[in-house]
Amino acid sequence: MNKRAITLLLSSLFFYFFINAQNSNTPADTSKVNWKSFEEVQKLFAEKQKPVYIFLYDNKDSSQLMLNQTFGLDEVANYINVLFYPIKLNIYSKDTIRFFDGQYYTNQGKNIHDLAFKLAGDTIPYTPTSVVFSREAVGAVYKYYKNRDSIFPILIYYAEDANKALPYPDFEKYYFKTYPPGRKQIMSRVLVKWKPIEEAFETAKKTHKKIFVNLYNNYNISCTMMRLKTYNNPVIAKYLNEKFIPVNIDVKMKDTVQLFGQTFINENQSHGYHQLAISFLNGKMVFPAFLVFDENGKFMDKKQEYMTPETFEPLIHFVGDDAYKTQKWTDYLKNFKGSFEEEEKTETKK
Repeated sequence: MNKRAITLLLSSLFFYFFINAQNSNTPADTSKVNWKSFEEVQKLFAEKQKPVYIFLYDNKDSSQLMLNQTFGLDEVANYINVLFYPIKLNIYSKDTIRFFDGQYYTNQGKNIHDLAFKLAGDTIPYTPTSVVFSREAVGAVYKYYKNRDSIFPILIYYAEDANKALPYPDFEKYYFKTYPPGRKQIMSRVLVKWKPIEEAFETAKKTHKKIFVNLYNNYNISCTMMRLKTYNNPVIAKYLNEKFIPVNIDVKMKDTVQLFGQTFINENQSHGYHQLAISFLNGKMVFPAFLVFDENGKFMDKKQEYMTPETFEPLIHFVGDDAYKTQKWTDYLKNFKGSFEEEEKTETKK
């Protein structure tokens, strides 16, 4: 073989490998998420309901940044692996996939897979896109690239069931007020005058004030959001201090508490919860959670969901102003004029 032939052969081989490298649909995936198939997730979800995270991606856009950078972070991957059933779907996949509705979806020569159209709800699915199904199998679409800071509020919203209480934009607003991008959390002066639980019930008899008990779990992000941005809102804190005896209880505290003629301790079980917290919540350990007792120390009601200052204000006034004695909650809520309405109007004008 002469030199010219060898040169042509090498050039052809180089061109062949170059073109194949450029057109490869399987670039390296360094994500640390334990991706599962639709079939696996359907079986797992039937046994235990956890949120389902579906990542729609393309190999030629910022999808790869999410796969390798966002999902390559230990804290993101570990959070998803523990609290979600994760699936990834290449929108150009040629696979036949049985979805949760029992139907089979394929790529019918349209270039983009039929299931990608169904999940994204678009004429042409945008990538990257996150599709999240709640424990109740209700889905929502979150378009565009997400880094560590922008994906966490979405994940927390579903993992901590805040989706049951409020729309995502409201949750996201207070998440970023509590955890500004690039920072773990923003610290602020504590405005609520929290009292020890035993002291609170003794003081209630003398002051004829109701008792507000917040149960917080340090491992629950929305608990921190409520403590720092709901209860600690100046308007809310002022009202709690005036109308209630506020109590803040760590549900995993180690203290021994004497209350209601009983002794409550932390038995150091694997769940870590204190007996008092278990008793208050009847064993249903869902957070955030708060309880209200009347002036005589009698239990009135409890709430176990995340609430913003705007949604918490009418509820606490309904109890604190004794409106519950003469009105139905629905009627009261219709006529309630909140302190935050003017703030919203001002922000809208800006």
